[in-house]
This record gives sequence, structure tokens and C-alpha cells, in this order.
Amino acid sequence: MPAPLAQFPNQVLEWVKVLVAAIGGGLIVKLLDIAYLEVRRRDDRRKSTTSFVDQHLDPLLKAADELVGKLLSLGREDFKTFAEIDTEAPFSSPDFGSTAYLVARFWAQIEILRQQALYVSISEEERGRWRQAFLDRLESRGVRLIDRISQRAVGETLMAASGTTTVRYIDFIKSLESPDTARWLAPLADLLKKAPHTTERQQLLQYGVVVHAMIDTLDPAHSVTRDRPGIPNKLSRQTWRDLNYRVFGTYLTFVKAPEKYIGRPKTRAADRTG
Repeated sequence: MPAPLAQFPNQVLEWVKVLVAAIGGGLIVKLLDIAYLEVRRRDDRRKSTTSFVDQHLDPLLKAADELVGKLLSLGREDFKTFAEIDTEAPFSSPDFGSTAYLVARFWAQIEILRQQALYVSISEEERGRWRQAFLDRLESRGVRLIDRISQRAVGETLMAASGTTTVRYIDFIKSLESPDTARWLAPLADLLKKAPHTTERQQLLQYGVVVHAMIDTLDPAHSVTRDRPGIPNKLSRQTWRDLNYRVFGTYLTFVKAPEKYIGRPKTRAADRTG
């Protein structure tokens, strides 16, 4: 009898070891299963975000590309054609009307993206983070053309009834017959009327630079946009400083070769010719 009793604690210990191993093994399997499901969930979410960005980025970039092309063309001539428009009926000028339309259509695409992205965390995708950084700068106090609420109102006036596309230029011009549309467009129209003046011209050029950099950054291969040269010689010394130190130097540090848009540091002599 003493021998079996002496062996009893060892048998219990072995059973305890087996039980702990079984429980531990099951726990490890469960933890691995949970970890696998979490990885799958994050991967699916990342793919969904990437797909969303791919789907909605092209229309935004195309609208931005047309706007930049227009601003560069007008900027090379210091917006001189706007000095000849009838300020009482500015939209009768094709240049004025098309510029207002391109600005408004770009803002409409921003609104479409903003509404479509309510339930998507685009910050999980690199281009999504960059895109948001650009839009934040474009709506910031030092860069935006008009206040945010007015910008969103203008954008909404160009959104089609479906909420996923923008209206055509001819429909935009027809909509100006509505007092409500004209009222929302008034801040933008007032700015464009003053485009030949230095302050407003520099404001438009600075805005165009940020949009230009956004295009090159988000579409480096220029699959849906054009690779356009900048017009840094048209920027004033103050505009250069704001873009170099505040916009690109602080907020959009991921932009490659910002000198393409702003050129070398401005001297006082260059400032007088800008």
C-alpha cells in the first residue's frame, strides 16, 4: 500500500500537466484565430478604402487639372482679360464664366467626395491622407478663396441631382438666372472681378499652386492629368514666402520638388516684376 500512495501525487501532477497543456493549447489556438480574423478585417478595410480612393480620386483630379490649366493660362497674362469684363454682367464673358465654372466644379467634386466618404476612413490609405492634407490647406484661412461655408454652397450648386456628378457648363450658366444661385456665387464672382489687381491675383495664383501640387502628388504618372509647368515668376515675394515656409514647409512637407511651383527665393527686384 505505501508504494501506490507514494505514486499518487506524481499521477495527479501528470494529469494536471496534461489538463494545463490542453487548456493552454486551446487558448493559443483561439488567440491565433482572433488575430487572424483581425488581420483579415483590417486587410478588407484597407482594400475597401483603396478602392474608394481609386473610384473617387479621378473625377477630383480631372476637375483640378482643368482648373489649374485655366489659372496658369490666365496667370501668364496677369488676368488682363478680366479687366475688360462688364462688372454688371461678368458671366457674359466666356473667360469669366468658364473660370467660375471650373472653380465651382472643383468645389463640387470636393463636396461629392466629402459626402461619399462619411463612412470610409480614407486616412488609412496614403493617398487618402495626402488628399485630405491638400484639401485642408485649400480650405485654410491663408489659402482659401472664399469662406468655407460659401465654398460648400457654391459646390452644392454644381452637384447634379444624383449627388455623384456635376452639372454641365450650359446648365451652370442657366442656373445663374436663379436669384439663389447668383447669391451663393456672389463671393466667388466678386473675387474674380478683382483678379487683375495684385492682391486677388496673388490669392488665385497661390490657390492654383496648391492645386497644381496636389495633382502632381496624387497622380505622379499623370494617368488622368497633364504634367504642366508652373509660373513661379508670377508669384510675389510674399506669396513665395507663404508657400515655401507655411504651406510646403509646414503642412505639405511630403510634396516633392515644390520649387517647380514656386521657383527660387524671391528678391526685391523679382518681386517688383511679379
